[in-house]
Amino acid sequence: MTLLRRSCLTAVVLAAAALELGAQSRRAITFEDFAATRVVSDPQLSSDGQWLLYAVRSTDLAANKRTTRTFVAAVSGGAARQFPDDQTVASEARWSPDGKSVAYTNGGQLWIAPASGTGAKQLTNLTGGASGPVWSPTGDRIAFVSAVFPDCRDDACNAAREKAKGESKVKAHIADELMFRHWNAYDDGTRSHLFVVQPDGSDLRDLMPGAKFEVPPGPFGGSEAYTFAADGKAVAYTAKDQGSANAFSTDLNVYMLAVSGGATHALSADNKGADQNPVILPDGRLMVYASQKRAGFEADKWRLMGAELGAMGARDLLPNWDRNADGYVAAPDSKTLLVMAGDHGHDRYFRVTLDAKGNAGTPQPVITEHNNSQLTIAKNGTVAWIRESASAPGEVWVGTLDASGVNGQRAFTHENDTQLAQFTLPPLEDFWFRGANNDSIHGWTMKPPQWQAGKKFPVLLLIHGGPQGAWLDSWSTRWNYQMFATGGYGLVIINPRGSTGYGQKITDGVSKDWGGKVYTDLMKGLDAALKANTWMDSTHMAAAGGSYGGYMVNWIAGHTHRFKALVSHAGPFNLENMYSATEELWFPEWEYGGPFWDSTAMATQYRKFSPHLYAKNFKTPTLVITGELDYRVPYTEALSMYTSMRRQGVEARLLVYPDEGHWILKPQNSQLWYKEFHGWLGKHLDLRPKM
Repeated sequence: MTLLRRSCLTAVVLAAAALELGAQSRRAITFEDFAATRVVSDPQLSSDGQWLLYAVRSTDLAANKRTTRTFVAAVSGGAARQFPDDQTVASEARWSPDGKSVAYTNGGQLWIAPASGTGAKQLTNLTGGASGPVWSPTGDRIAFVSAVFPDCRDDACNAAREKAKGESKVKAHIADELMFRHWNAYDDGTRSHLFVVQPDGSDLRDLMPGAKFEVPPGPFGGSEAYTFAADGKAVAYTAKDQGSANAFSTDLNVYMLAVSGGATHALSADNKGADQNPVILPDGRLMVYASQKRAGFEADKWRLMGAELGAMGARDLLPNWDRNADGYVAAPDSKTLLVMAGDHGHDRYFRVTLDAKGNAGTPQPVITEHNNSQLTIAKNGTVAWIRESASAPGEVWVGTLDASGVNGQRAFTHENDTQLAQFTLPPLEDFWFRGANNDSIHGWTMKPPQWQAGKKFPVLLLIHGGPQGAWLDSWSTRWNYQMFATGGYGLVIINPRGSTGYGQKITDGVSKDWGGKVYTDLMKGLDAALKANTWMDSTHMAAAGGSYGGYMVNWIAGHTHRFKALVSHAGPFNLENMYSATEELWFPEWEYGGPFWDSTAMATQYRKFSPHLYAKNFKTPTLVITGELDYRVPYTEALSMYTSMRRQGVEARLLVYPDEGHWILKPQNSQLWYKEFHGWLGKHLDLRPKM
């Protein structure tokens, strides 16, 4: 052996030893580590593709708050700087079409600054604030939304109303209609209206004075709900204007309104399902939007519709594609759409090519690794988006769209690289199994960071909410896989029927069968995971879920004793009570087949699939969690579950947050959530690895 070969071999051995040492020096993530990760979002390319704006959210655990700041960097490389300056907390930053200015929000109002960040100017000072800036393609207007009292003619009236409300000693809520509260707030009489303003601050106007509906529809809509026409003379927007039927109708519509004012035109009134989020191609010939065909069903397939502006009717651009159009961006040449869709546990981007007549070709996957969202595209073909995975928080990625796809994909930001290098963060491992109908169902497993070959570890089954949703290869800031696995559990993560990303037939499979085949899928999936992973200890298992996942945990409590512990977060317990206390009535009416006074729905759903009917079978120790501001699954459902267990002498623990809703969002509340979660499982599962 020559000296050179010996030197090379020595180098390889040393490198391998260093890698092994590095792996051994890593540790399991803690909540403090988790809270310290930075959330990167909202990439925005300048029109020439030379500059990129993006947002970074950080958490101050001691102060119990989160702060989002905006940064700007050259796409070609170099250090990023805070925008517009080091002192300003800016968000929702949007480039002007010529790239010379940026509109953003700060302190709840709309601002504008040159691309340099110097000389920032406040554009609004509205009582209801300002958010969601969208530039006109012509650069002469910025659209945004602000909360108003519909019968007020000016902002002085809005201010007087707010002042009187704040000074009143009476805080009672009075209602004459349904939807008197939504998500986590009561109706306070205000509505979110669409405004426009010129970049110099002049001609500030409410485009929909007196309207009793909202743009965007609540509770989660954003600036994706409205857009300008290519010539800047009109805006298309999403709204729900169903009056007294708002609580039990899903009929959103797309409207068109001239910026100069006048009548509003509903462009999708013929469809009684939901229509939303218009995008008008840069050449102005076609508008695309997402549409659900079945009225009353919030999880119907989101079809990608195309409508020629000025013509009647719309058509399904992708009638043979069995995926949801969850998001879509038009390329500057108007010949390509980049469509985001859930697909087998990942959010991916597909390229859809449009011909001269606006006909769409077959979607081709172009951005597929891990989980992808929030894409933006520039005139030179540069694209930027957020990519995340189960073992890494989201970062901005960039690439170039050309004839063969999105090439040169690379990480642009590295906000969390240094911190993540300290931790053992196992990846997801996917598997497939035969479900209730002998069909193919998908799941994930994850090893605990303490995993060692030849040893057994306890098991945690995670059950997602929705029920029409999916576990994704993503880094959640709430139900985070790593934060569960860090307790020493092997995770089993099933996407049973009802899940999205596998075709509408699978998604439809949960409706009117909440405790049926989904439960079978979960148990079969758990058995398949145990069989394939001999390191999993089937004698020490727990299950946890939130929302519909909480319902399924409540159902499990009455139907099997194979688990040593359960965690039910915001789970429906008594379906009859749930129906008349929740706010979006279309949901239980579709899922349960009607209201509880419908005799068929009562016999086949409410009196068959309600967990409270099986309370006599409860034996498994259960941690029950809820928020008093949860109006989707009112907290009394959790109280009833807990009371039913304790009255029978079953061990249970109740965690109630008076200042949280369906989701636990405040940093210290989240810290307590995980502490209670791991404390409960640690008490009931033997966490010592078995040989």
